[in-house]
Parts: sequence; structure tokens; C-alpha cells
Amino acid sequence: MHTRVGGLVMPNAWDGLSALMLADAGFEVISTSSAALAATLGRSDGRHEVTRGEHLVHARLLGRLTGLPVNGDFEDGYGDTPEDVAATVEAAVTAGLAGIGIEDTSADPDQPIRGFDDAVNRMRSAVNAGKGRIVITGRTDNFIQGRPDLDDTIRASDCLCRNRR
Repeated sequence: MHTRVGGLVMPNAWDGLSALMLADAGFEVISTSSAALAATLGRSDGRHEVTRGEHLVHARLLGRLTGLPVNGDFEDGYGDTPEDVAATVEAAVTAGLAGIGIEDTSADPDQPIRGFDDAVNRMRSAVNAGKGRIVITGRTDNFIQGRPDLDDTIRASDCLCRNRR
């Protein structure tokens, strides 16, 4: 779906009801939103206040309710190391997710964006763990984290795309 001409529209579902409404509206795939999940649980997003396990349960629920492929927004891959990110990707594959998004954030409010090389290494580890079994999206969150450096954002995005293997 993600490679076809014309693209793919993939809305974020907040919960089971919104997932069902999106499926009823004719969407072919849905995505989770780490911010939406955190908000529905009364927690903060991007600080690991929602665990990887809770996010996996949520994503599986949305898929089970709708029968649609699910892309999970898994913050920074839930861990400090590239190996932690690989474990998150493997857990997403095992859970049956169609895709996973991983950000260059750190869960550290004092240093919200990871260093460039660290972010690239984490994405490389994610792709290696995915082994073509899951769509992996790398995302840079500069602007969301108050770092309005467009050149750095483009550099990070370009590098994540070129270093897929």
C-alpha cells in the first residue's frame, strides 16, 4: 500500500472507538499515536510514561477491532541503545504490526533530541531487526521539540532514508 501511485492516507486512531470510526469511513490502514495514547491514559508523551508493552497491547487492540493493518508510533523505540530499538521492532513484528515509527527523541527533557550519529545508528538497528518484515519510518522531531533548524531536520531525514540497509 505504501508504495502505490497516489500514496496512502493513514490516520491516527486515539482509541478503539476512533479506530472503528476510521475503518467505517473506509480507511485501509490506521496508525497509533503515542501522544493520543498517553493523553487517554492521563500521561505525558515522549517520556516513556507509556510502556512498550502498553503500546503493543493498544496497537493489537486497534488491529483486532478493525481488521486493518496498524502502524505503531513507538516514540524513540523505547530504550537507550540501538539494541533496545531492535527489541522494540522485533516485539512489533511479533505483535503483527504492519509498520512502526521511531523518532530521534530521547525522553530526556534537558536533551530532547538525540545526537545525529546516535539517531542514525538506532534507525539502522531498527531496519536490521525488521528484516523487511515491517515498514519502518524514521522521524525527526526537531520542530516539535523547539529546535527550528530546517537544515538539520533535512539532513537527519535524508540520512535516515539513505541508510535503510
